[in-house]
Amino acid sequence: MSSEIEVEIIKTIAEQLGLTPDDVERDSSLYEDLNLGQLELNDLLSNLSQKFNVTFEPDQIEHLKKVEDLIVLVEDNLLGL
Repeated sequence: MSSEIEVEIIKTIAEQLGLTPDDVERDSSLYEDLNLGQLELNDLLSNLSQKFNVTFEPDQIEHLKKVEDLIVLVEDNLLGL
């Protein structure tokens, strides 16, 4: 079952890339499946940062590979981890 946060993140990714939320899966690769470049990833992180009122450290961002990694990153930041 998807969390509310996961649904919002997937919706945000889909909107930014001109996709439907059904096109974005938890195990989708940010780079290969969704064709995100560094600029698009930075824009996405900025949008998520504003939407969830969280900040991301550079060392957290460099390990992002899949949508799931992004979901975990946002959830961890919301929990203060």
